[in-house]
Amino acid sequence: MRSKITPLVVGIGLSIAGCADIVPTISIDPPVESNSPELIEEATAFGDWQLPADARVLRVRSENLRDPNFRLAIETSPDGLSWMLDKSRYSEPLEKGMPVHPEKIIAGPPLATSPSVKVSQDLFVSQEGDSMIRAVVVDERTPELRIVHLQFRGQ
Repeated sequence: MRSKITPLVVGIGLSIAGCADIVPTISIDPPVESNSPELIEEATAFGDWQLPADARVLRVRSENLRDPNFRLAIETSPDGLSWMLDKSRYSEPLEKGMPVHPEKIIAGPPLATSPSVKVSQDLFVSQEGDSMIRAVVVDERTPELRIVHLQFRGQ
């Protein structure tokens, strides 16, 4: 049986090699990570997201694979969190839990050390017509501090 599989594999390999010049390629920019005002503006504009006056942006990460993908880490107060969710038209309830990939948090202390973590996500279409998933992870670090991890994944 092994001798029958080998010619098939070789044939497929030769077919692919012969068509290599007509296969479209996708140019992928490397991820960008900073807390520059320009990157903050790009990320929040994409997600139609509003930052409260007391917000401190810890880090922003931009990846453009097939669709835009932004991650932000923000420190704010409980009132700032409520304001931010309301002004960003985010109405999904936050529920106790951990994100599926906590290792993808880009700034702040590890979520495993938090006394309380809440998560949620919504499907959203921005004013520009961009369809996305907006994921929110809230680290309730202290009674006065919320570390908010956002992800805006284009669809």
